Amino acid sequence: MNKIIKLLTGIFILQLFITLMFFYSSGVMTTPPEKPLLISFSKDEINKIILGGPGNKEVVLEKIDELWTLPNKDNFPSNQAQVNQLLNRLTETRLETKISQQNSSHDRLKVSGSVFERKVELFTKDVSKLIYFGSSPSLRQSHARLAESNDVYVVKFSANDIDMQPNDWLKKDIFTIPNQDIQSVSFGKIVIERVSDEAKLQSSTNSQDSGDDSIEGKPNVLWAVNGLKNSKFSNDAAIDLINKIADMRINGIASQKTIEDINTSKKMSQYTVTLTNNEKIIFKLAELKSEEDFLLFTSQRKGSFRLPPLAGKDLINVSTIKYLVGGPIKNVND
Repeated sequence: MNKIIKLLTGIFILQLFITLMFFYSSGVMTTPPEKPLLISFSKDEINKIILGGPGNKEVVLEKIDELWTLPNKDNFPSNQAQVNQLLNRLTETRLETKISQQNSSHDRLKVSGSVFERKVELFTKDVSKLIYFGSSPSLRQSHARLAESNDVYVVKFSANDIDMQPNDWLKKDIFTIPNQDIQSVSFGKIVIERVSDEAKLQSSTNSQDSGDDSIEGKPNVLWAVNGLKNSKFSNDAAIDLINKIADMRINGIASQKTIEDINTSKKMSQYTVTLTNNEKIIFKLAELKSEEDFLLFTSQRKGSFRLPPLAGKDLINVSTIKYLVGGPIKNVND
């Protein structure tokens, strides 16, 4: 009896094996083919991008000497990480479900040549590819169509993630300076200078009020301040001002309309930064008439640039003698 059971079990296993081999060889059990990529070339081949949005909005990005720039903004450097993130997403996106192949559906799905949410044109040395991104069938997805085809697909890519303002693509930290590279900052009659040790600070013409001047993760930084008419100064206040100078970020390139809004009745605030290698950098802040914001002019690059809201005001506030001697911040408009 046991021999019969073993024989039948063996026959069953053999039949099962033969059945599995049949289905596998016939293609029934093969792995489904991988979904095609939206773009067939690699991101490293791409050297130019034109982004389009509703209302004739356009952003042009071009790679020059391996760095992405905005050619329509005097080749101002762009945010390299932001551009690379866009290219990574585009070159890794796959075509999901095909939902239409009719030209009549393009306007409705917002993937036509005249009706779209975003259009992206990518250029390599030899070829270009134009993609239309349209309406969203669900969260974090869009309808997409390659310009040379009528086929419309769903892709895991949100069209609205593509910013359509040139200022959104700028390298906004281009004018920042490593704090440790600053030797001195002068403005008006005041000079704030880095000293190497506390002994030098105590021997300067001004007294110090150091307190706890340590910055988390960094050693104490001591500064000497001249031009306060023998008043005591706060090393904390000096550090605060130096940090704001070092972190000179911009919000965008100023438009001609904004430049014309400069309050010419007020003198620009000028800061001269001397680096440890003796290089000098000049920052000039111009107040606007219609808002509490400032434009930045710098010796590092021609042009005028918008500072983030309140950034210019904050810098001027911490540049007052009252603040540098340890008093509260005085509002620039007070």
